[in-house]
Amino acid sequence: MAGHQLVTTALRMQNITKAFGPTVALNNVSLTIRPGTVHALVGENGAGKSTLMKILSGVLAPDTGSMELFGKSYSPKNPIAARNHGIAMIYQELSLAPDLTVEENLTLGIEPNTAGILKIKKIRQLAIDALEVFNHPEIHPQIKVGKLSIAACQLVEIARALVIGCKILVLDEPTSSLAAEDVEKLFQLINKLKSQGIAVIYISHFLEEVRKIADTVTVLRDGQIAAADLPAKTSDEELIKHMVG
Repeated sequence: MAGHQLVTTALRMQNITKAFGPTVALNNVSLTIRPGTVHALVGENGAGKSTLMKILSGVLAPDTGSMELFGKSYSPKNPIAARNHGIAMIYQELSLAPDLTVEENLTLGIEPNTAGILKIKKIRQLAIDALEVFNHPEIHPQIKVGKLSIAACQLVEIARALVIGCKILVLDEPTSSLAAEDVEKLFQLINKLKSQGIAVIYISHFLEEVRKIADTVTVLRDGQIAAADLPAKTSDEELIKHMVG
């Protein structure tokens, strides 16, 4: 169609290298993520997964290499710049303020205001809209986050990512503290986000989960790509072989 270019790549990281003194954490790593897909990133501890995601989310700058978001050059100076580009990173240790309400957490740092006066109605509506996706009536906008379960807190973190308009959502070991039924609910939510065109990067040690939720898998080993874009149905044996070499 004239005037419309179909975007087939959400993220392209090319030849990313990062060293800390004599330790090379990433060596010439390239990664391509498509919109509306779940791409699993697996590897042993110290393989470079976290360093790669810290570069994506603006926490670290690469020594060499380049990144593109939806076909445009991307080099965030800090996490806020990454967030403004639609990158949302949800770590194992959730970063919510327990003494604040759900709606206050959702809009923290991006509170709608006029001349410094908060627009309470707008904040509430943003929270209601974001939480509607989850179908979890117990997560009320005005409840304090400290009163919620771990699973509910995780949903609030994901809702916050939606409020900022995230296009790429990074989940780092998201099920490590969840019960089986909550894992199932999380997977339903991930599939819903996928259907909205959001790209999900899923970091996990649980290979059975990876097979269940991911479309493709990339394996990192010793700071390098050991295997890229494997189908998610790849056997545990083969994945482990790539992971340990």
